[in-house]
Amino acid sequence: MLTGNKGEWSEIYTLLKIISDKNLFAGDSDLNKIESLIFPIIKILRDESNGTYEYAYDSDLVIIKGNEEEFRIPISQFQEKAVLLLSKLKETTSATFSIPEIESFINSFNCVSLKAKSSVKSDIRIVIHDQRTGTTPELGFSIKSQLGGASTLLNAGKTTNFIYEIED
Repeated sequence: MLTGNKGEWSEIYTLLKIISDKNLFAGDSDLNKIESLIFPIIKILRDESNGTYEYAYDSDLVIIKGNEEEFRIPISQFQEKAVLLLSKLKETTSATFSIPEIESFINSFNCVSLKAKSSVKSDIRIVIHDQRTGTTPELGFSIKSQLGGASTLLNAGKTTNFIYEIED
């Protein structure tokens, strides 16, 4: 059974929500959506413990390609599960918890972990179409959730080292 905290489950929520939206919106410095600046999503890449999975679109279906398998799931299922997961995240008060309905859904397309591997800098990579430049850049994102409280920009641990030099 998958268990995680709000921040870890938020990575799955972000995946489901972005897939169901099919667009990425730009934001301002206060995290407000800029309605007029929309980037259509070409595909989403997520590194799992069992390989990299690619999420792309074919009409109203999401095509998920893994190492040797391919899954075709209606976008409507991603929309339904994103709404369900967000409501669970908002109502849960436990430090760590499981959400069996979401776990069974993501397992159906071999998504087996809540968070990206710690060795990977980006939690999710998105290939967009920039209509202004005509390019299709691959953008990496680190997901930080505000649902459980203020997120940290830095995860402190044994490998987090700062060296300060005091002058004068």
